[in-house]
Amino acid sequence: MRITEVELAVVRKSTGMAAERNAHALHREGDQTSAQEKVPDVELIVITIKTDAGITGHSMAWGVRGARRLAEEIAAVIVPEIIGEDPINREYLYHKINHADRWGGHLPITAHGPIDVALWDITAKFAGLPIYKLIGGYRDKILAYGTGPRFTTAEGYVDEAKRAKGMGFTAYKLHPLGEPTFDIECCAKVREAMGPDFILMSDPVGAYDYEEAMRVGRALEKLNFYWYEEPLHDYDIHNYIRLTQALDIPIAGVEWAAGRNFLAAEYIVRGAVDIVRSDVSWKGGITGYLKTAALCEAFGINCEIHLAIHSLLNVANVHAACGIRNCKFVELTVPIDNFGIKQGLSVDDAGYVHAPTGPGLGVEIDWELLEPMVIARL
Repeated sequence: MRITEVELAVVRKSTGMAAERNAHALHREGDQTSAQEKVPDVELIVITIKTDAGITGHSMAWGVRGARRLAEEIAAVIVPEIIGEDPINREYLYHKINHADRWGGHLPITAHGPIDVALWDITAKFAGLPIYKLIGGYRDKILAYGTGPRFTTAEGYVDEAKRAKGMGFTAYKLHPLGEPTFDIECCAKVREAMGPDFILMSDPVGAYDYEEAMRVGRALEKLNFYWYEEPLHDYDIHNYIRLTQALDIPIAGVEWAAGRNFLAAEYIVRGAVDIVRSDVSWKGGITGYLKTAALCEAFGINCEIHLAIHSLLNVANVHAACGIRNCKFVELTVPIDNFGIKQGLSVDDAGYVHAPTGPGLGVEIDWELLEPMVIARL
């Protein structure tokens, strides 16, 4: 089997749905721009890899500063490396793409992973198995936690957490503004509203310095938060070590920095995190995620998968997490983003999301919905 063609369809969708989520969302006090005005239209890439065997693989990609730019990078650097190759040779292609990137490719971190996902989709379809079964089939469902935007009031976080619970989630993660006093207040009010048994996490997205991170961390311990994610910038390994040693609450990190399993190894060996974060979108696809998860397993820690942004990538996240043992949750937005696919993800009454059972990713692209939104094809 050989790859014959790669099609990159750039899709632009309105974010009206996201803008109406909560009147408290997105902007800080004193910012006169409304939440709706601050949310731009979202662009994504729908990836189609075709083969001479008639088996087609799909994925989606996220362009941080516009999907057209990312599509051009993928077309220029990655596509020439995989045309004519056997898509089942995922490990070979993983290293071939990395080699092309190192020799002048300079790819965004969101470029490689989605291509790898599409290769897994082809391989699993060829095998007649869902991806999670091909990986190892540790389970067919996994707990999910809801996650949302930043809010300027504690009530915004409380309302969002209650909304998540109403959808079946048994866990919720806040993204505080990065202002310690306000963040502690928000976390306390959410804990009060949700009760002592509801699982809560906090992710200020690298907003604090060491002293601020310690102060908030001590408060989260008293509030019985499950983990404390990315309190410092990824590059601040020295203070991550200090923080991890000082706090009892598990520290989760290494989400955004490049380096995949190699950087994760440095954090683990130096005791800079208790939980490693990875995913299929910007950590090298399913292949990259499995490498990082295996590394973590060798050290007895979890490799928790983070939001992959777009619907089809989140489906791939579920497959990847269900294929291994050392991951407890998948991260999903409130409400769950099922844009562009026909069989979406949902949370059952016990808080689990189930892996699709069809071959490959196990879901279909909704081209009838997407075609009018396509703004470019490469």
